[in-house]
Amino acid sequence: MSFFKRILNLKGEAAAANEQRQATRYAVGPDFPLKTVLNLYGRDADGKLLKSSDGTGRDWSGRMFNLSATGASMRLPNSAFAARGEACQLKFVLGESTLVIPAYIAHFRVYSAHATCGVALRFPDDETQASYQQLLYPVSIGASLAQVDPKQVTQDADGFIKEEFKGENSHLVIWRAKANLVLQGFDFRMGDYGVRWTDGLEEMDCYAVVHGTDDLLEINEEQKVEVRWLFCLSVPNLPKGVPTDVREFLGRLVA
Repeated sequence: MSFFKRILNLKGEAAAANEQRQATRYAVGPDFPLKTVLNLYGRDADGKLLKSSDGTGRDWSGRMFNLSATGASMRLPNSAFAARGEACQLKFVLGESTLVIPAYIAHFRVYSAHATCGVALRFPDDETQASYQQLLYPVSIGASLAQVDPKQVTQDADGFIKEEFKGENSHLVIWRAKANLVLQGFDFRMGDYGVRWTDGLEEMDCYAVVHGTDDLLEINEEQKVEVRWLFCLSVPNLPKGVPTDVREFLGRLVA
C-alpha cells in the first residue's frame, strides 16, 4: 500500500539516507491529518495480559507527536497501559489509506491526564517499510526546515526581500515586499518536486526538478495532484523557526 503512487520512489539513495537518519525524531504538527491507533492487549484486575481468542487487542486512539525511521511516540488516554517489550500494532490512517505495522512497546508512562507511549516498529516486509517511509517523508520535509542566515541569502530581486529555509530534502524560499514586508511569493522545494506561487496567480504551480540540477520539468495532472498532497502533508509540520505569518499563509492554502 502506497500513499504516493506517481511521484515518490524512496529507494536507492533516498532509502540509504533514511537508514543513516534512523535516530532522528521529527516532530509531527498538531494539524497533520494523520489518525493513529495503537492496538494493545487488555489486562485483568491483577494486571495480567488478556489475549482475545482471535489474537487481537483493544484499539486506543492517540495523537502522534514524533516519528523516526524505526519508531514513533504518541499520547494516549491515561486509562491505557502497557509494559515495555509487549507486542502491539500501530495503525496509521491517512485519507482513505490505512497502514498497519507490528511493533513492540519501547516505553510507556502514565500521567494524571494522559499516557505517553513509544513504540519500535517491526516491518514485516520491504513493502510495508516503503509505505511507512512515504508517510515519514513529508513530516521530515516540514519539521527539518531551519532558517538560513540572512547574511548568506543573495538578494537578487529589486523591491523584494528574500528569506530562505533549508531542511532534509527541502528548501523553502519566500519573498516579501521591501516596502511593507508582506508576503509576495514562495517556492517550496520538496525533494525532486516543488510548489511555487507569486502574487497574482490564481493557483499554485507544481513542477518537478531534474535530479541534481535546477532545471524544471513539466508534470502531468496526476502527478500534480500528488505534489499538492505532498505539500499539504508537509506544511502542517513546519517548525516555529518558520515565521508565523508564513506558516499561517501556507496553512490557509492547505485548508
